[in-house]
Amino acid sequence: MIRSGLLIAVVGPSGVGKDTLVARLKTLLPPAHFAFPTRIISRPADGNEASAYLAADEFPLARGRGDFLIDWEAHGLCYAIPASVRRDLEQGRHVIVNLSRSVPQLLRLKGLPVLVVHVTARADMLEQRLRARGREFDADQQSRLLRGEALDREVEADIRIENNGSIDSAVSALMEALMPLAGRERRSA
Repeated sequence: MIRSGLLIAVVGPSGVGKDTLVARLKTLLPPAHFAFPTRIISRPADGNEASAYLAADEFPLARGRGDFLIDWEAHGLCYAIPASVRRDLEQGRHVIVNLSRSVPQLLRLKGLPVLVVHVTARADMLEQRLRARGREFDADQQSRLLRGEALDREVEADIRIENNGSIDSAVSALMEALMPLAGRERRSA
């Protein structure tokens, strides 16, 4: 049997807790079965998310060298997932990444096996979290919230997680959904 991992795309609006959720999963899921690549972003890393910095003008060069599995732009920034993810998938590891809601469809078009986890929260929770994060000003926050509502309606999710309360509840729900994948082998297409 040929082993092939799933690319588990954690998607949802800004402020919903995707990075926190992924960071917690990284400490709980068995590394023999799950990989957590570091996203590449054209903004220096901060305390809100683990990422590797690459200047925006370097993205075309890196793309040309084949350094990325996929890259995209959102909120005026460039993002990428490293090409090394393909090796994890081929070795049967499931790769968990925080992605823009538009990216899973692009990955599917590339023939990659994708499982979409859509994390949601009430609008008042999102607004509160964005304010606490301190990256956007009020007009930018409102714009981001409205854009997020529209995009949420278009997400074709395999798993939906509500993150309105403690992160522990969301982590438990996602662990319950993902643990059956540990050690599971899939036939590749």
